[in-house]
Amino acid sequence: MQLYANGELVSEGTSAACLGDLLEALAWLARTEREYGHPLRAGQVVLSGGLGPRVPAPPGTTIRAELSTLGAVAATFSRKERYRGGARSCGGRR
Repeated sequence: MQLYANGELVSEGTSAACLGDLLEALAWLARTEREYGHPLRAGQVVLSGGLGPRVPAPPGTTIRAELSTLGAVAATFSRKERYRGGARSCGGRR
């Protein structure tokens, strides 16, 4: 994975850095959670975390990530706040 901020490479990482393989890390998590009495359950989502360090993204910054098997994704952060509402549940009620 390569991460770019405004076209400049700012971070690189590989899933192999996570216990050698993301699947090995997931297996470790499943075993450990089971040992502590909190087994992983069908349908739960497991996030592996970042493949590199966090990068500042002040307003106006364009961040692009390139992942070898998935392709690329980019986002540009707004210069001004657009949403002023409060937190909402999935049902849209407060």
